[in-house]
Amino acid sequence: MPPLLDALGTAVRLLPCLSLVLFCLPAAANDGRNRYEQGLAAELVHWHAPVSAQGGYRVLAEDMAGGADGDPAYRWVNRHALALTRWASHRTVQQLGLAPLPYPVFDLASENADTPLQITDQGARGRHPGGSHDGGYNLDLGYYMTSEQGKLERPDYAACTEHHRPKADGGWEDAHQCTGPADRLDTPRQTLFLLELLRVHRERFGSQLIEAIGIDAQVRAAVLAQARAWGLRRQHGSSAAAVAELDRLFASSPYEGWATSHHHHIHLRLRPLDPSGPHREALRALLEQDRDLEARLLAAPDAEAGGAQAGCALLTELSSYALNRTVSLRLHGAACKLQSGSLRFRWAGGDWQAPRDPLQPRFHALPAAAGASSSTALAEAAFTLADGRIVQLRRNVALPAQPGWLRVRAEPRDFVAQVQPDGEARLLRVDFPPAHRVLIDKLELVLRRAGSATLERLPIHPAQPQLRLPEGEGQARIELLEVEVGLSRRIRWRLPVGF
Repeated sequence: MPPLLDALGTAVRLLPCLSLVLFCLPAAANDGRNRYEQGLAAELVHWHAPVSAQGGYRVLAEDMAGGADGDPAYRWVNRHALALTRWASHRTVQQLGLAPLPYPVFDLASENADTPLQITDQGARGRHPGGSHDGGYNLDLGYYMTSEQGKLERPDYAACTEHHRPKADGGWEDAHQCTGPADRLDTPRQTLFLLELLRVHRERFGSQLIEAIGIDAQVRAAVLAQARAWGLRRQHGSSAAAVAELDRLFASSPYEGWATSHHHHIHLRLRPLDPSGPHREALRALLEQDRDLEARLLAAPDAEAGGAQAGCALLTELSSYALNRTVSLRLHGAACKLQSGSLRFRWAGGDWQAPRDPLQPRFHALPAAAGASSSTALAEAAFTLADGRIVQLRRNVALPAQPGWLRVRAEPRDFVAQVQPDGEARLLRVDFPPAHRVLIDKLELVLRRAGSATLERLPIHPAQPQLRLPEGEGQARIELLEVEVGLSRRIRWRLPVGF
C-alpha cells in the first residue's frame, strides 16, 4: 500500500516526473473485489430452488420488471446465511402453513463475492450501490405477498399497490418506495419469518449475527404492529424485547440510503462471523441443522423425485472459491443404514467414485466445470442397504453462468496517467490493464485554469486513452489536472496528474 502522507490518511503514490500522483477514495463495489476479504477469497455456495414447497421460499428464473432481481447468476451466498434463512423459511411454514406467495430470493452476491454487476451492450452496470452486496453476507429477499396484481405492473412484487408518483406528462412512474400502506403484504408470515431470524440471532449468537435489515417504512410499520400484537398475546415468541430489537435492526432512513428500492424486498445484512471464533459451535450447529432439514424436505411427498429413499437423502452443494467450483455430495439421514464400503458417487456422467476421507465416509467432493452459459448436471449416489437392497439416488444440480469478466479486479493503482512531451504540445496518456476496459463507463480529463472556478471536462476514449492537453496562446494556465475513472456506473475515482 502507498504511504500515508497526511492526517486524513489520503493515499498518495509519487511517480517519476510528469507522471500520475494517485489520489482517490477507496473502491466501493462493482470492481471485482470483495470488501469483506481479508487475505483469502470467500467461499460461497449457490442457493438452489427449494426441493419442496415446505421449504417456504421460491426463486425466480430471471430478472423481472420493476427491479425484482431473479437472475440465478447472482444467487451466491455464505453457507451460514443460507442455513439461517432456509431455517426461518421452514419454521414459518410449520407455524402458519404454506404461503400463497412465499418470498422470492432476489440478488445475493456475484460468484466472485463482489456486488452483482451486469455487462450488456450498453456496458457495465452495477446492480446495487456501493459495497452493499459484497461477501455473501447481504441478501435481498422479497416479501411474502397476498397478491402480485399491481396498479401498473404485472406481476408486481412490491408489498404496496401505491408505489408510484405522477409525471409531468400526466402519467405515473415508479417511486421505488411505498407511497401508500403495505396492502399486499402477507403481514403475519413476513413478521413471523423476521421473528424466526431474530430468534436465532438472539438465542444462539447473543445478538451478534444480524447487522441490519433494510426495509420499506410502510412494511416496517405493518411488521412492528403485528409483532406488538403477538407480544401482547404471547404468540410466536414475540415480546416487547423482540419488538425493540427488530426496530433497532430495521433500516429505513433516507439519510443512510435505505428509504428507497426496498418496496419489494428486505435487505438482510449479516456480520462476517469467524467460523473458528467464539461462535464456531453455533455456526456448526446451524449448518448441521440445515442438512437435516434438506434431508427431511427431500423425503416430503411433493419433493423432487429421486433425491431420497429408505431414510437416505442425497444432498448436493455447489460452491465456489476464487471462481473454482466444487460440487459436494453427501448421503444424509439418521435412519440411513447401508453396508460398509458400498457407497459410490457419480457426477455429470463420469466415473463412479468412492468417498476418499475415512472421517467422512458419506461425503465426496469433485471439481465442477463452469461455462459462459447456464446448464445443469446430474449428481448420483449408489449404495447397498443393510438389508441387501440396492438404491440409487439422483439430483439435478443447476450450474449458473460464469462469464470471464468475473475475474477482473480493478484497483485505483491499476490506472496510471502520464503527461509526456509531444512536439510543442503535451500528451496525456492513461495506462491500465486491457481487461479493465469491460468495467469502464467513463474516462475523462478534468482541468481547471487559473482565475476560473469552472471545471473543464474532456472525454477520453478507453480504447485509445490519450489526448493532447488543451494549451496554447490565449488560454489561461492549467492549475488542476485530473483524470476521472468511472466503473460500472457506480464508482468514480479521481486521479490527480502531476504536470
